[in-house]
Amino acid sequence: MEVPTVTGSACVMITERSLLVHCSANQALRCARIADRPGGGLVVSPHQRDEAGLLATAAYLLRQQNFGAPLLLDAARYAGQARLPASAPFNPRWLRRQRELGLTVLTDSGYVDSDDERGLAGILHRAAILPDVVAVLPLHPLWLRDRMHRAVLTGHIRAAGVPVALVLEAHRDPFALPGVVAGLLEVLRCEVPTLLLRSDISALGALCHGALAAAVGTVGALRHLAPKLPAPRPVPRPAPSTVFRPTLSYRRLGAIARAKRGRADPQLWGCACEVCDGRDVDWMADLPEREREVPAFEHSIRVLRQLREELLGEGVPAEASRRSWTARCVDAAYRSRELGWPPAPMLAHWREAAPRPVARLTA
Repeated sequence: MEVPTVTGSACVMITERSLLVHCSANQALRCARIADRPGGGLVVSPHQRDEAGLLATAAYLLRQQNFGAPLLLDAARYAGQARLPASAPFNPRWLRRQRELGLTVLTDSGYVDSDDERGLAGILHRAAILPDVVAVLPLHPLWLRDRMHRAVLTGHIRAAGVPVALVLEAHRDPFALPGVVAGLLEVLRCEVPTLLLRSDISALGALCHGALAAAVGTVGALRHLAPKLPAPRPVPRPAPSTVFRPTLSYRRLGAIARAKRGRADPQLWGCACEVCDGRDVDWMADLPEREREVPAFEHSIRVLRQLREELLGEGVPAEASRRSWTARCVDAAYRSRELGWPPAPMLAHWREAAPRPVARLTA
């Protein structure tokens, strides 16, 4: 399964198992150099709801920077206090401008609440009558957690038969919620190309289980869809986190530094990625706070990309990828407990979702 994008006269394919970077428009130029490589790509959302600025950024990347990897634009009309509902019509100009830029067309869908089956069906129906679009589905988590909701969701996806891009709502990691991993796997069995946007470590699990592509956010706000607040209030920007490979989890830099003081094992803390260059991962904790975010993310995407190659590299069978992902989740939970950290809940959910071996009767 492939979803084509065209830049100039060259066709750029979102090949299966692509690990994308999901950033905001003001981060796009910095992220492009990381994402522009085989098996990579970029998803860009507006900065401060500036759709015109997002389109201008995309045009600059394509025409001035010769960005050669898949590039997707996420209108994010489903996000924030002024989010639109699923019933909101698509903006024809938004769809047209993506086509004019030669991009895969993502719908500018509104948010699908837990009781909004009509809105869900409407997004998919409207996408199905348009040529070559991906239906963005920003979902309340109940659509994946609850079996009845799951059956409705997968029924509508199969009936529409269009590629879908899932965006999952949660206060933090949606895959920490019971049932979300199982629900995602049912969607992946619908036999339509499926992308996962605004994700984190679970992007790797999704790819191992058949997602066409999955996008990892540069910051926490782009690694899930935050629920709408009952009343608007300032939300403080959290301290940067980065991927700590042994525990397959995002950890605050200060927490990594403190854990290292209790167990100074060079094999555990050292990192050979281009950002760390052999240093222990906690080196970023010594930077001024305003300077930590960029290296924290750049380290994260390079570690995740290396894991993608190990899990999904050329010649690795799909079943071996799934088994390897499950084994890594088990090991990461063990490492977390060793360091005195509670394991990331998603690790258990991915482990529980693994197919059970079939018992064989012997004479």
